[in-house]
Amino acid sequence: MKAAKVEISKPDFKVWCESCCLRIAPLEERTVVRDKAYHPRCYSKLFPKA
Repeated sequence: MKAAKVEISKPDFKVWCESCCLRIAPLEERTVVRDKAYHPRCYSKLFPKA
């Protein structure tokens, strides 16, 4: 009799940029403001310098 294999899935900790809605890679730099994550270039575009 064969034993059933148990597959344990790893939890997904995917982070999405709030500005461009693209995934931020695990080792990529990110900016977190008020529990929202952004690419540094996306965050800098939100508040252009006057």
